Amino acid sequence: MDHDASVGPKIDELERAALSGKIGRRDFLARLLALGVSATSAGLLANHAEAANRNQRARRAALRDEYDYIIVGAGSAGCVLASRISATGASVLLVEAGGADIEQPKISDVKRWPENIFSDTDWGRTSVPRPGLGNRPQPASGGKIWGGSGSINAMIWLRGDVRDFRHWEQHVGPEWNLAALQRAYLRLATPLPSARPLRSPSGTGPITFGRYAPAHPLTAAYIAAGSELGLGEIEVNAGGALDGIGIAEVNATPDGRRSGPAQAYLIPALTRPNLTVLSNTLVTSLVLEGDDCRGINAIIDGVSTRITAARETILCAGTFESPKLLMLSGIGSADQLGAVDIQVRHEMPGVGRNLQDHILLKNILFKSQVALPPPLMNAAAALAYFSNRSRLWAPDVEIMCLQSPFLTNALPLGSGFSIAPFLSKPRSRGCAKLVSADPRKPLSIDPRYLQETIDQDNLIMALDRSIDIGNSNALKGFSAGLYPSPAPKTRSEKLAFIAQNGGAGFHYVGTCSAGRSPANSVVNSRFRVWGVDGLMVVDGSVIPEVTAVNTQVPILTLAELAAEQLGMVGE
Repeated sequence: MDHDASVGPKIDELERAALSGKIGRRDFLARLLALGVSATSAGLLANHAEAANRNQRARRAALRDEYDYIIVGAGSAGCVLASRISATGASVLLVEAGGADIEQPKISDVKRWPENIFSDTDWGRTSVPRPGLGNRPQPASGGKIWGGSGSINAMIWLRGDVRDFRHWEQHVGPEWNLAALQRAYLRLATPLPSARPLRSPSGTGPITFGRYAPAHPLTAAYIAAGSELGLGEIEVNAGGALDGIGIAEVNATPDGRRSGPAQAYLIPALTRPNLTVLSNTLVTSLVLEGDDCRGINAIIDGVSTRITAARETILCAGTFESPKLLMLSGIGSADQLGAVDIQVRHEMPGVGRNLQDHILLKNILFKSQVALPPPLMNAAAALAYFSNRSRLWAPDVEIMCLQSPFLTNALPLGSGFSIAPFLSKPRSRGCAKLVSADPRKPLSIDPRYLQETIDQDNLIMALDRSIDIGNSNALKGFSAGLYPSPAPKTRSEKLAFIAQNGGAGFHYVGTCSAGRSPANSVVNSRFRVWGVDGLMVVDGSVIPEVTAVNTQVPILTLAELAAEQLGMVGE
């Protein structure tokens, strides 16, 4: 039968509650039937949930001393690799510091994603204050839950600019070539009919993404505003250059449910007898014997436990936790490790360095002169790209054109809208350092936002272009002007606005950078830590240069590339 849009999320919520053991089979079936699900479909859903729950309980109760692969972190990359590797029959232990409760509405409901920031599903880290951002500590958020940041982000699906990937290959080596990245991307997701690219092949992966913004009246106006500013209309996921403006796409189902790495990759794999998932488990260090990594030390149910990996230990813990674990294990620069009395086991100066993040500029608000309809999905309408340099490089600025006020209560819903730019190609580079040998202590995180003058210049350009879009003729039917005050005019006024309203972009990369030499990188082109056998890093930390787009899809693409290199999928 056909269901209204409210039923899908309820089915998802029930299924995940059953998977986590929060409700039993009888209750699960009764609730499904009450929602109008057929008896046959309800039975199939119940069988899968019951089998997955029973299997994982059994796996945890019979925890082994050794697995073929140990994956640290059930974030975006960890979910991909756990699924791909376990599908081959190899035994896999997936260890996650956060929980498994992905059925909660703030994760599954697309519109509620902002509720995750600084909640129980966020690591809750902050970065050190920087003068360019008003000496305000910035959130260094990341998902502490199955799916990692892929379970708490805004779900803007962006493949990336081809020029960024060419630069990756120059940085890292021919294994990161465009053809390999193309294959990896196409394994990730299946575009819904509204989002099928016109100029490149469609993927067939487990994640789904769609184009929902055209139904909102602001979307067409934004596209026309881009044309006024000299931008041609582009298809943001066609796999080419992002010079223009295009309609936003979202990795969500038509009824408003998140389609992320945990939902698409991990949940279907939970019935496999060779996959064990440990949640709420802290990994304290790696087991190193000479130049070999043999596994992990972890605290499991309050007990310090050593588990070995027969083939590989793979860190997928993210841009902050992966370098932290390397440093806690004695892999890093002697000066940083010595400062916290950790013996150097493997000198590697690049660990924790090369930290990059986009900068998000908030509070560019326009009051509406007409009542606006409710925002659709995550409220993203279109994405515009501008640059100050040659077309050999991806754009310096990404501007999100939104259907409602963004991360603010300054205007009620329906009475205004936001335009939110990112500094998408920052030149500033920061670092993440240990402050203690205690694995429970957070890192000192310093992205060095706006340290380079060119970053200030480009963010000023982003501010100017955002205001130009809002004041365009195309938006005059909607906009009553910038709210609450006139636009800043001078450079000093604009820098003051940025200092007050700029902040973290939540797209951290680079702290275990891939490269061609251990002198200036941490892993090689096959994701292996230089000089340490049996140890890989596969997550955002290996990205040598941040992409001009939100980093979710590039990270997932690299996870699929790593799976291919391991022989877990065909070329």
